[in-house]
Amino acid sequence: MLGTVAAQVVGVDGCMGGWVCVVLSVSETAAVLEQVQVWAHFEQVLHAYNTAEAIAVDMPIGLWESGRARMRPCDRVARAKLGKRACTVFIPPTREMLNATAYTSLRKLGLSVQAYNLIPRIREIDRLITPALQAQVWESHPELCFTGMVGTPIPYPKRAVQGHFARLHALRNAFGEGVYADLVALLETLPQTYRRRQVRADDVLDAFALAWSAWRHWRGQSEVCLGEPSHDARGLLMAIRY
Repeated sequence: MLGTVAAQVVGVDGCMGGWVCVVLSVSETAAVLEQVQVWAHFEQVLHAYNTAEAIAVDMPIGLWESGRARMRPCDRVARAKLGKRACTVFIPPTREMLNATAYTSLRKLGLSVQAYNLIPRIREIDRLITPALQAQVWESHPELCFTGMVGTPIPYPKRAVQGHFARLHALRNAFGEGVYADLVALLETLPQTYRRRQVRADDVLDAFALAWSAWRHWRGQSEVCLGEPSHDARGLLMAIRY
């Protein structure tokens, strides 16, 4: 059960169908799952959860303007924390690259194909986010969230069997039996609820981890990867919070 003070927090992970959102009602000591919902557009996410206290999103926020693809200072800090799992922190595109319609020219500028495939999602956020909105909506990263839960990076990839169950175990310890039972039930019915190309099991686990991060942030316990310069040319904070 929740205590007398409750808030809404949201974890948002990009997926093939758009954005999968895990919505929690939280107190200082407990969390209850309100909703798991897939939205096609990030604007819908902002509208649906405009009163949420914290929205943690696994997508780069705050970008270099132009030039070659290169790590932001916060990416370097995040990679250092993740050790052998550093490869899960992609080098993001520059803002200029968000207008690209083909990968060929961007490959010459050092952008990976994984990061190129994220451009439609990054572009959505970049067009909507403001420095003021970052007080509510901020960048996170599931692997950092799981590291925060466990105390060390999970060494197995998330789509490997060992990685899947290691992340489930971490979420069980982080949330307790109530939310964990809801998560297991959701995973069992996922193939009937969504087509595989819309949402995968690992997307759901990541969104739960991001929701945990948002809850932790609301309680004033989050950690942040931050370097210098800390802001981009638009004044957006370049930080990864977990």
